[in-house]
This record gives sequence, C-alpha cells and structure tokens, in this order.
Amino acid sequence: MTTSTTITNNYKKRKAEPATDSNATSKPTHKKKSNDTSSSLHSSNDAPADTSSTQSSPPPFEPYTLSQIRDKINALSKRIPQVPPDGIDPTNKAAVKSWAVQMHAIIEEFNLLICCVSSATYRWGTDRSGAADQNLVLLSNELNNSQDQISTSVSPKLSNVLAPTVDLVTKESVTTKEEGKGGLMVEKKVNYFAQEESDPAFIQLCIDILCRNAVMLRHVLLTNFHKVGRCIDDYLKATSKDGEGRGNLHYSF
Repeated sequence: MTTSTTITNNYKKRKAEPATDSNATSKPTHKKKSNDTSSSLHSSNDAPADTSSTQSSPPPFEPYTLSQIRDKINALSKRIPQVPPDGIDPTNKAAVKSWAVQMHAIIEEFNLLICCVSSATYRWGTDRSGAADQNLVLLSNELNNSQDQISTSVSPKLSNVLAPTVDLVTKESVTTKEEGKGGLMVEKKVNYFAQEESDPAFIQLCIDILCRNAVMLRHVLLTNFHKVGRCIDDYLKATSKDGEGRGNLHYSF
C-alpha cells in the first residue's frame, strides 16, 4: 500500500511538469512583445522630422539689382492710366480723382524704386576706378533730374486735386436750456464742426488744369521712365567695359 501511494504521488508530480513547461514557453512570447515594442520605437525614431517650420521660413533678403530695377520701371510704365479719347470730363469729379489716384500711386512706386539704386551701385571707394565714379555721377544726375521733373511738373497738379486745402468751420450750433440746481435754468451750447473747401473756385480750376493737361502729364511721366531705363542700360554697359579694362574687378548686376 505504501508503494502504490508513492507511485501515485510521483505520477502526479510528473503530470504537473508540463504545466511548468507551458509557463516557461510563455516567457519568450512576453520577450517577443517587448522586441515588437522596441522595434516600433525604432521605427518612430527613424521617421522623418516635421520640416514644415523650416519650409515656411521666408527666404533671405536680397536687394534689387540694377537690371531688376530697370525691368520694374519698364513694367511700371505699362500701368500708367490711359486718357480717354475725348479727355477727362472735369465735371465728373469721381473720374478725375480716380485717374489722379492711379497716377499718384505710380509716381510713389517709381520714387521707391529709385531709392533702391544706391544699394545696387554701392562699391567701396578703393574698389571703384575713376571712370566708374564718373559713370555713377552721371547716372545719379540723370535719376535726380527725372525725379525733379516729375515732382515739379506732375505731382503738384495731382496733389491739388487729391488733397485740396480745407478749413475747419462751425457747421451747426445747438442751444438747449435745462433746469439746474435750485430751479435755475442752465443754457448749454454745442457746436458741430466740419471740414469744408476753403476755395471751391480754385479747386475747380485745379481740376480743369489737370483734365486739360492729362495727355501731356502722362507723356512726361512715360518720357522720364523711358529715360531712366536707358540711363541704367548705358551705366551697365559702361561699368562692364570698365570691369573688363581693369581685369581684376568684376561687377555683377
């Protein structure tokens, strides 16, 4: 009886061994899961970084070259408003102001482009020959001459129409009486002010002058734009020849 009990116990122990083996086989499965997790971490690390912030950054600033300034002035001349075949009607103040506003905007952009010429032609004194200095002086004189002609012959006629002289006048006065402390009547006066044209006849004269000379004003603007383009072309040619003559200096425009 004792022997059979011992055999039975040993048999039970042997039957329990596979359970221990199944637990042992479950451990590699757990390790495999950790390997999968680590591989997913590696794949996430290998993913390309978000470059949207770098792509959205603006490009570095570069000043205009003389060639770009010349091309922009040529393009600007094509935007100068046309004059109707019958001229601008001086009684149509809306049409007169619309034409003057377009002309004024063109002149403003032209003056800003001329301001960029100095940075495009900048060279240190020792890097510039005597001929290059003379060429730059000629270019500057012609540019200043064009700006002077436009500012004296065209701009004032536009400004007289777009920004006439006005006076601040009392348009209306309202007087009211209210009962104050002690039953006393208090009088209050309110003034309403307005801006009115100081000299309507002079403003109408400015409109008539602008309409009468609209064709020539446009022609003066186009002529100076054309001359500035030619001056820049001549300066570029002269500078190129000067660079070739010196041999050691090369100007890029």
